[in-house]
Amino acid sequence: MGRHGARLRWVVALVSVTVAVLATIDHARQREREHNAGPDAVTVTVEAMLPQPDQVADLVSAYGWRNGSAPVGDPDNQSVLLRLRWSGPGQPGTYQVILLDNRLDPPRVVPPSGGWDAAGSTGFNWADSYETLAARYDFLAGAVSRPESSDSLRTPDNLGAVSTRAVAEGDLVALFRMGPAATPLTDPADLLVAVCYVDPTGTPRWAKPVPVPS
Repeated sequence: MGRHGARLRWVVALVSVTVAVLATIDHARQREREHNAGPDAVTVTVEAMLPQPDQVADLVSAYGWRNGSAPVGDPDNQSVLLRLRWSGPGQPGTYQVILLDNRLDPPRVVPPSGGWDAAGSTGFNWADSYETLAARYDFLAGAVSRPESSDSLRTPDNLGAVSTRAVAEGDLVALFRMGPAATPLTDPADLLVAVCYVDPTGTPRWAKPVPVPS
């Protein structure tokens, strides 16, 4: 019995050590995956247009909007049409694309109207978890809900992101509205795009600023 007990304890100890080693290896591999798929591993290019209200429907259709769902312009709310392309390691989860008015400090989130990628219409959204990015990145310091925009059943009216799958090669067209009270925008270079990776659990992992050329 004593010999059997000693052998059992040895087996249990061996299993415990094996589990610990495997857990360490798995953690190291996870960190390596996150490093490889971090912001530096994703190359993003962006172009932005400031169409007149009567140009919006034709432009978004030309860039891929289908099935008669193309949005139209609003004479009282300036439109910004964004086209985003990226390449990098495909990964589960999504990229949340936030457009910022960089003329303000901190930059103001420009509310989205919708988006379109290879899978079709993307819509737009916001989650409380995204607001953790405001504490980590200066360029997203303004990405927090106002008290009067705290209704959890809808997207806060001062926030919003266009979602797209975090595929290896992607193309997204998104329409944003500056807001009726915003100072008219004349140069797209006054905008900044934030590409945020959100894992399948809804946790934001990182954010990457992408300047917009004139």
